[in-house]
Amino acid sequence: MKRGRVALGLILLGSLFLGARTQATLSVNPGEAAIGDPVTIRVILKTDTPHDHLRLEMEPGGEIWEETNRIQLPPREMDGFTIREIQVAAAFFRTGEHRIGPFRVILERDGRRVEETATKDAQVNIHSVLSESQEDIADLKPPVSVQGNPMRLLPWIAGGVLLLAGILLGLAWWRRRRHHSPSPSPPLPPLEELELNLARLMEMGLFGGGRIKEFCLRLTPIVKRFLQRTYAFNAEEMTSRETLDHLAGKENDEEIRRHLALLLELSDRVKFARFEPGPPGEARLEKLMQDLVARYRNRESVQVEEGHVSPGE
Repeated sequence: MKRGRVALGLILLGSLFLGARTQATLSVNPGEAAIGDPVTIRVILKTDTPHDHLRLEMEPGGEIWEETNRIQLPPREMDGFTIREIQVAAAFFRTGEHRIGPFRVILERDGRRVEETATKDAQVNIHSVLSESQEDIADLKPPVSVQGNPMRLLPWIAGGVLLLAGILLGLAWWRRRRHHSPSPSPPLPPLEELELNLARLMEMGLFGGGRIKEFCLRLTPIVKRFLQRTYAFNAEEMTSRETLDHLAGKENDEEIRRHLALLLELSDRVKFARFEPGPPGEARLEKLMQDLVARYRNRESVQVEEGHVSPGE
C-alpha cells in the first residue's frame, strides 16, 4: 500500500513537470544606465518541445525606448532540454524607473505554432547624463604676491593707455557711422525665428553627411536663444541642466518641458559623451523639433483666439 502511494506521487510529479515543459526568463543588463546608453534585453528559453523556429513578440517602447538591434544565438542542448537565447539592444530616451515586458515567446515547427509562453516583466532605471557631482571642484587659490621694481610696469601702463585711447576713438567713429546708417529691421518673433533657424539647419544636410555632432553643436544655441527670448532668462550662458531648472518655474506645459529636456540631453550626449544615435535616433531628434514647434504654434493660435498671449500658460 505504501509503495503504491509513492508510485502514484511520482506519477503526479512527472505529469506536472511535463505540463510545464517550456520556461522563459527576461533580464536587463545593465539595470541602471544613462539616457542613450546601450541596454541589452535578454530572453532565455528552456524547453523540450520539438520546434525549428523561435519567434519573440515585443510591444513597441513608444516614447520611452526603442529597439536598435536583435540577435538570436545558436541553440544548445542541456539535460534533454533545448536552451535558446535572444538578445535585443535598446536605447532609452526618458529618465526614471521603467518596467519592460512581459514579452510573448512562440515556438513553431514546419510553419505551425506548437507552443506559446510569456516572460515576466523587468525593471530598468534610467538617469540623466547631466547629473554630475561637484564635490571634486576645489576652491580657488589665493593671489600670489609678486615682488619687483615698479618701474618695469611703466611700458605696460603706457601700452594700456594707448589701447584705451584706440578703443575710445573706435567707439566714437562707430557711433558716428551708426547715427548715419539706416535703422535695422525689428527682429522676428521668437517662434518664427526658431522655425527659420531650424529650417536652415536641416537644409545644411548634416544628418545625411554623418555630421551629427556638428548638427547638435549648432542646435543647442538655437534652442537656448529661443528660450532666452521667450521666457526672459539668460539661457545662452547656462548649462542645459540650469536651463531646464529655470524653465520648470516658467513653463507650465509638461509636454513642452519634456520635449526641450529630450532635445538638450540628447544633444549634450552626442557632444560630450560621443554618443552615436544612428538613423533611428536622428529621425527621433528631427521629430522632437517638429513636435516642439507644432505645440508652441497650436498654443499660440488658441491664446490669440482667446485674446490672451502669455508664454508658459
